[in-house]
Amino acid sequence: MKISLQTKIIALIAAFLSVAAFLYFYHHGMTNLYGDGLAHLNIARKVVDSPDDSLWQRYVQIGSPWLPLQTVLLLPLVANDSLWRSGVAGSLLSMLGFVITAVTLFQLSKNLYARERDDYQTLLPLVTFAIFVLNPSALFMQSTPMTELVFMAAISVAVWCLQAWANQPTGKRLMVAALAMTVATMSRYEAWSMAAIACVLVLLLATGNIKDKLKQTAMFSCIVAVAPLYWLWHNWEIYGDALWFLTGPYSARGIYLQNRVNLGWSKIFVGNAPLDVLLMLVTVAACTGLLLIPLAGCGFIRLLKQPRRAALRYAPTGLLLVPFLFHCFSLYRGEIQIFPLSAFGLFNVRYGLPHLLSIALFAPAVIPLLQRFGKTVSVLMVATLIFLQYGYLIADGVSQLAVYQEGYRNGVNAKPARQWAVMAAYLRAHPPPGTVWMQSGSLGPVVSQGGLRFSQLIHEGTARWHQINDAVPQDVTTIVIEKGDALEARLRQQQALSLEVSRNFQETFAAGDIRLLQRK
Repeated sequence: MKISLQTKIIALIAAFLSVAAFLYFYHHGMTNLYGDGLAHLNIARKVVDSPDDSLWQRYVQIGSPWLPLQTVLLLPLVANDSLWRSGVAGSLLSMLGFVITAVTLFQLSKNLYARERDDYQTLLPLVTFAIFVLNPSALFMQSTPMTELVFMAAISVAVWCLQAWANQPTGKRLMVAALAMTVATMSRYEAWSMAAIACVLVLLLATGNIKDKLKQTAMFSCIVAVAPLYWLWHNWEIYGDALWFLTGPYSARGIYLQNRVNLGWSKIFVGNAPLDVLLMLVTVAACTGLLLIPLAGCGFIRLLKQPRRAALRYAPTGLLLVPFLFHCFSLYRGEIQIFPLSAFGLFNVRYGLPHLLSIALFAPAVIPLLQRFGKTVSVLMVATLIFLQYGYLIADGVSQLAVYQEGYRNGVNAKPARQWAVMAAYLRAHPPPGTVWMQSGSLGPVVSQGGLRFSQLIHEGTARWHQINDAVPQDVTTIVIEKGDALEARLRQQQALSLEVSRNFQETFAAGDIRLLQRK
């Protein structure tokens, strides 16, 4: 496929902004603050750095509940020690996702506004592009090892491919769209609901008689179903429960059950649909700005007023609205918890960022409504609104962005994070000889920031972890225990093992709830 000069320029601008933003945030030590970001990096590193030679043992490090797309894409990057420890490996992946999303959104917008006046056909896609690439929250998150930009890239490409098929329905285009949607379903669970609705759209938009429609829909659905079915098998094979990603201790439900004291406020949102919608709108506003939401809403309503046949033709682009409904439903069911008010605390506020895609696409549709003021004036009005909104978001400095504050408060300034940092600093200064026995889940930051390698660890993902019964292996020189973790629980339950540890190991350092034991 030939790439136009315009698209190349768009990609170069997006890449320049991406690199510039990353260099700024990296220089100020702001790119690797999220605990989840560190966990994503460590999961991929466990696959690469596994002490077990077994391919299966390396595979099970992928774990649950996070879907595996980002982990797989990170594998070649985290093999580099510096890229892994600094978090740059994940940042590079997010930056690539930022550029892909920017280009794809521009193409979707060109298609969406192809029926506008000639002067608007070029202008409106540029506004879409600007709304996305200039958003401060997107520029920050694309500098981090989080999943948001990988997910946004995956779903925007999937929607673009499906829209291309709707414009020109051929078997080849439908196959490409199905494969793209399958990849998207391996990024985040929001894409599962998008895939289900996409199957219905294929049935409605497919050409030919009913037999042809059913045949095309069956082909698309079978390909798209592969990834969710694989993930169900993955959880069943490793954990004995196909729904482990939904009910396990590291799922959103499991984390809620472990932190009911701190997350008790979320009960008021369960079963309260109006409040859930309001909460999601506030969350989106925290990431994109409040003023852009009504702007996009008016633009979307204007597009809906097109003739029914024209509106149906662009239905695949409307799939970008599905994640908002998915989040509202998840709040209604109590499957996720979100708190977007900075004054009282921030929790999962980054969930609002993917909705920037639909805002960027639909907001420009307002400009033709203002054409009675003249094209130049209408564009200046919308551009001023966008710049004022983004300026307000960073008026107190980029460190006050909600998405940054969430990572800082929960990943740096929280009590456990401070203790991990102290223990990591001690381990860097006093590298332990031999093998280290520790749980690597919550203590993952201690590994990457403490100069350790997963190959020198006996952690819960290794075969040796499950083989330790009554005695600690002789090559273990150091044990790291955090209050309440799986290793402490194991020592409490196995008295013989606990006695053996107390007899042969002594505490040499402690950081709050974390103890470092070394062989006498």
